[in-house]
Amino acid sequence: MAGGSGTHTVRADRASSPSSPRSLAFILLLAVLAATSGCVYFNSLYNANRLYSQGVKEIDADRESNGRVLLLECIEKAERIVQTKPNSRWADDAARLMVRARILRDDWPEAAEAGQLLMRYATTQRDSAEAARYWGEAELNLGNMETADSLLTFALEVEEGEEARAELLANRGRARFGLGSFEAAEADLVQVTQLRPEWVPPRIDLVRLLVDGGRGSEAAAQLAYVFTLPLRDREERRSVVEAEYMAEHDSTAAIEALAEATASTLQSGNQARLIQLRADLKLALGDSTGARRDYELTSSLYPDAGPAAAAALALVRLDLHDVSTIAGFDSLTIRVGRLAAQPTGQRIGDVRRLDDMFFRMQFWLSNGGLGFLLAAEMARDELDAPHLARTLLLAYANAEPDALWAPKAILAALDLSPLDSGGREAGAAEPSDEELRRRLLEDYQESAYVRALLGEEGGQFTYEELELGLQRQLQRLKIVADQELRNRPPRIPQ
Repeated sequence: MAGGSGTHTVRADRASSPSSPRSLAFILLLAVLAATSGCVYFNSLYNANRLYSQGVKEIDADRESNGRVLLLECIEKAERIVQTKPNSRWADDAARLMVRARILRDDWPEAAEAGQLLMRYATTQRDSAEAARYWGEAELNLGNMETADSLLTFALEVEEGEEARAELLANRGRARFGLGSFEAAEADLVQVTQLRPEWVPPRIDLVRLLVDGGRGSEAAAQLAYVFTLPLRDREERRSVVEAEYMAEHDSTAAIEALAEATASTLQSGNQARLIQLRADLKLALGDSTGARRDYELTSSLYPDAGPAAAAALALVRLDLHDVSTIAGFDSLTIRVGRLAAQPTGQRIGDVRRLDDMFFRMQFWLSNGGLGFLLAAEMARDELDAPHLARTLLLAYANAEPDALWAPKAILAALDLSPLDSGGREAGAAEPSDEELRRRLLEDYQESAYVRALLGEEGGQFTYEELELGLQRQLQRLKIVADQELRNRPPRIPQ
C-alpha cells in the first residue's frame, strides 16, 4: 500500500512538476488548443458582427443590394457558430445576429426560425422579451397576426427602452390592423408617432388605417407630414403608393395631402408624378383651371421626368375640348408631333395614338369634301372636341352647300349647339341655332336626305340606303388615310 501510494504520489508530483518537460508540453498543448478553438469562434463572431454593421450601413445609404449580400455573409458565419458549438458562450449572440440579419433581408420564414432559436437560448425574462420581439416581427410578416400580437404584447410588458418600444408598438399596430382591431391598432400607431415623429413606415400605416376608416382629412394631414421628412428610396416609394391609394378612395383628401407637393423632399420625378396626380384629381372634380395650373407646373418644373409627357398630353386634351378653329387644331397637331418625338412621349401609348389620329384628320382636311365630315366625326366621337367638330361640320356644309350630305352636317352641328362655351377658344364666330334652322327650312326642304330622314314617300332612296352609301365613301377615305399613315416616316427622337 505504502509502495503503491508512493508511486502514485511520485507520478502526481512529476506530472505537476516543472522539472518534467513532457508533462509540461502536454499541458501547454491542451491550453493552446482550447485558446485556439475559442479564438476561432470569437473571431467568427467578431467578423459576423462587422459584416452586420456594414450591411446596415449599406441599407441606410440606399444601397440595399450590397447590404443584403453582406448580411447573408453575416448569417453564414453566425450559423456556423450555432451549428458547430451550440452550447458555447457565443451561440446566443450568433443566434441574435442571425434573426436580426434575416429581418433586415425580409427573409421571414428563416427569421421566424431564428427567433425561436434565440428564445431557446433565453435565460432571463429580458432575454425572452428580446427573442419575442424578433420572432413576433417575423410572424407578423408571415401573416400570422394572432401569434405576432401575443409575442409582441409579451415583449412590450418587459421592454422599457423608448426606441425598442416604438418598434414593438409599430409592429403590434400592424398586427392588430390585420386582425381588424382598428381602435387598438390606431392607439399603437399614434404612440409610435409621438415616440419617434421622424419614423416613416408606421406613420404611413396610420395613413392607410385612417383612409380605410373614412377619415380622409386626418389621413391627409399625416401624409402631408410624411412629405416633409427626409425619405429613403423605399419610404419614398411607399409614400407615393399611399398617395395613389388615397386618391382612389378620397379625392378631396388626396388633394389636401398633396397641397405642398412641390415643397416636399421627394425626388423630382416623384414630385412630378404627384403633382400630375393632383391635377388629375382636380380635373375629375371639375376644377379644370386648377388642373391646368398643375399640368403646366409639372411640364415646366420637370421637363425630363416621365410624368411631364403625361402632363403635356393632358394639356392637349384640355385644349382639344375648347378648340373651335382649324388654326387652333393645327397648333395642337404641332404640339402633339413634338411630344411624340420625345423619348418620354414615345413611351406613352396615348401620345402615339393621338399623333396618329391627328395625322388622319389633317389628311382628311387636306382632301376637303367628305374629309371634313369624317374629321368632324373623329373630333366629336373620339377626341371630346365638340367645338371643333361643330366648326368642321359647318365648314363642310358651307364649302359644299349643294351636296347630298350638307343638311346632315347642319343637323349634326345643331346637336352640338347646347354647349358651355365658357372655356371655348376665342375668336370663333359661330352661327346661331336660329340661323342653322332657317337654312334647313329654306335651303333644304327638297333635299333627298331631309325627305328620306322625314320618311316622306316618293324619294329616290330610303334613309338607310343613303346612310349606307355615305359610310362606304367614308370608309374608303379611312383606308386611304391608314395607308398614308403607314407610309409616314417614323418620328425621330429629339
